[in-house]
Parts: sequence; C-alpha cells; structure tokens
Amino acid sequence: MAEFEDQMASAGDALTALAEGPGVAAADALAAAFGRAGTQIETVLGQAARSGELDFEKMAESILRDLARVAAEAVVALGQGGSGGQAVNLNMNFAPGTDERSAMQSRGAISATLARLVSSGGRFL
Repeated sequence: MAEFEDQMASAGDALTALAEGPGVAAADALAAAFGRAGTQIETVLGQAARSGELDFEKMAESILRDLARVAAEAVVALGQGGSGGQAVNLNMNFAPGTDERSAMQSRGAISATLARLVSSGGRFL
C-alpha cells in the first residue's frame, strides 16, 4: 500500500511540474500566437471598413493564413520544449489492393511530397 501511495505522490509531483513548467509555456505561446492573429484580423477588418470595401474572399484567406501560422507556431513552440522535436506520426492510406511492395517502391515520391509539404508549411512561420 505504501508503494502505491508513493507512486501516486510521484505521479502528482510529475503532473504539477508539467503544469507549472512546459504546460504554462505552451499555454503562453498559444495565447500570444492567437493574440497576434486576432490583432492582424482586426487590422484587416479596420482597413476594409475605412476603405468602404470588404472583400470577404480576401478576408477569409487572410484569416485562414493567420490561423494556419498560429497552429504552425504552436507546434514549433511545443517541439522546442525539450532536447529535441517531438516525434511525428504519419498515417498513409493507399487504394484497396495496393500491396506493400508497390508502396515501398514509391518511397522517393512520398519523400518528395513530404518535403514539399514541409517547405510550403514553413511560409506560415
């Protein structure tokens, strides 16, 4: 029974350390990123109101860009909390009937596609 209580106390201490350390840093990073995105959205709406012209398509694109950048910044901020970045899981769905060998032969194409995605995602940082 004492061992269980020690484990519970240890788990509680670890949770407290997480909440007071990296948890606070991650929450602060998200709050700052969303604050910047909100300010930029406010600026776009203010410009539209002053010009008397409101282009909803441009506004939606701007908002989506800001939110994508916020998400990318949050991922980067969370990944910088330790000695290295966090592991990333990649799930791929292939057409029914695709065998494992043909998927393995496509490694170069898959790698090139991932490199393009990472490169294009970098513009939001």
